[in-house]
Amino acid sequence: MQLVNILASNQADRLKVLVVDDSNTNRQLLAAMLNKMGYRAVLAVDGNDALAQCELCMPDLVLMDVAMPEMSGFDVVRLMRRRFDVWVPIIFVSANASNQDVVEGLRAGGDDYLFKPVNYEILQAKIQIFQDRLEQNQRLLDYRERIEEETDTAREFIKQLTALDKINDPLVRFFLKPAENFSGDLIAVARMPDDCLHVLLADSAGHGLTAALAVIPITQPFYQMTAKGFDVPAIVREINKRVREYLPLPRFVAASLMSFNPKTGIIQVWNGGCPPVLLLSDNGEEIVHRFASRHLPLGVVGDREFDAGLEYYKLTDQTGHLLLCSDGATELRMGDNLALEHSGLLAGAKNSYAESLFDRIIDVIEDELDDLPPADDIAMIMVQCALPVKEERQDLAKSGAGQTEVKGCGVGSFGMPVWEFSLTLTAQQLKRLDVVPFLLNVTGQIEGGRADGKLFLVLSELFNNALDHGVLKLDSRMKNQLEGMELYFETRAARLAQLEQGQIVMHLEKLGSVPGACMKISMKDSGEGFEFADHRVSDVTDNEKRHGRGIALLGTMCKSLQYYANGTEVVAYVEIASA
Repeated sequence: MQLVNILASNQADRLKVLVVDDSNTNRQLLAAMLNKMGYRAVLAVDGNDALAQCELCMPDLVLMDVAMPEMSGFDVVRLMRRRFDVWVPIIFVSANASNQDVVEGLRAGGDDYLFKPVNYEILQAKIQIFQDRLEQNQRLLDYRERIEEETDTAREFIKQLTALDKINDPLVRFFLKPAENFSGDLIAVARMPDDCLHVLLADSAGHGLTAALAVIPITQPFYQMTAKGFDVPAIVREINKRVREYLPLPRFVAASLMSFNPKTGIIQVWNGGCPPVLLLSDNGEEIVHRFASRHLPLGVVGDREFDAGLEYYKLTDQTGHLLLCSDGATELRMGDNLALEHSGLLAGAKNSYAESLFDRIIDVIEDELDDLPPADDIAMIMVQCALPVKEERQDLAKSGAGQTEVKGCGVGSFGMPVWEFSLTLTAQQLKRLDVVPFLLNVTGQIEGGRADGKLFLVLSELFNNALDHGVLKLDSRMKNQLEGMELYFETRAARLAQLEQGQIVMHLEKLGSVPGACMKISMKDSGEGFEFADHRVSDVTDNEKRHGRGIALLGTMCKSLQYYANGTEVVAYVEIASA
């Protein structure tokens, strides 16, 4: 109900008091008292008259006689409380001092009781008490309205930063249910320039506005670095740095950050303090792989002690589902007060008739909540991990569209060089520099355009081949062993950390400035070379094979791909989009 603001007696708009009594003497006596107190009296001769006066203009306070013809004061008050949304204090005035009458009056909706004959000082004190209380309540209402306005502003601000309404990736579905007005759980989804999918789920300690503000520093580096082509370790390391810088101790943020490459089927997961990330079979009945938390939450340790190591998995089946969730989902209490956990979510999903696996899991959560707010914020993301249909890839290979022999072919005339850029990196820079995003940023700055996805992919393959197989001398066949994908990347990280010698020389040259311009990329490493001629273009269609597909992929994307000096030097011509 709306609360009427009572103005002080010295204000121009004086307090309006409705006096309801069938006795003219009593009405005039009360009116005289009120006028002397500085209030304005409005008179009503019976209950119907009182209701009519309220219809015209609601008073600030009512003095209601009890014993009246046709309708008692109790009945009038009951009607007033039902009929009008505006609440005003009502004081019953009666010659009957029985306890039963007082109780009935309070139950009817009255706020206080006065006995006839009315004492002037008691009446004045009671009105003053109501006036003071209502003014205090009005201040509380004003404060509440201000807080609600600030809350709405904060909610809109956080909504803009988290950009949940902009998450529309076809591979991703998500569910977010806060325990209070704000969620301390964060969901973010973005694509790299090569179409690789990055997904972040963060869970700040606690819930409410404080927890929601704690995850704000996470969003900017995630979206910006993903768009520039940084990989998961670089992103999670930067986020950890931001959390350490911006959040006061002992606040921290648990997080899961995953990457899925739909072209290669490689899944990378960093999990720090969140429930395990599950790779589920297509029907959701089998847990294919469990990415457990291997790290501390973000913000706990500094950059030197921070571990950005990933867990890897190579998807070989055509489809699967990655399930990420905060502990608000897995620790949801069931009727027996036991935690729901992943087992409960998946088991309950079997009994749901919803169309998709995601909707069946959400049904389980909603049933357990039973329309009540959760004790903790709940966030859940499901990513459909799907590879291109194998037959389609084979058709592409047979068509020969965009493919060339690995040893190269004519590249046509692209005109004179527009600009060129050279860079030599030694062991120290290779250990700490994210080279491909750096190169892509250079080309973007020069061209004044957005990151080119094809150029990013070609640069990534060329650089990673030079670093992994040239400088670090890694053997891709290691990936075919049991758990070989993770072993390969662990070995790579260890060798890179210990690297003391070696270099990669890169030269970028743009040819032509009209649509169809070409980027000439030269890359030379200090390694021993490899048998590049053995990697035919058709290898790109073989998803079962875990290595040797990079050169084949390059062959489909480059106008020309030429290897020299036993494979230690490569020159690629890539058609690029105009700025």
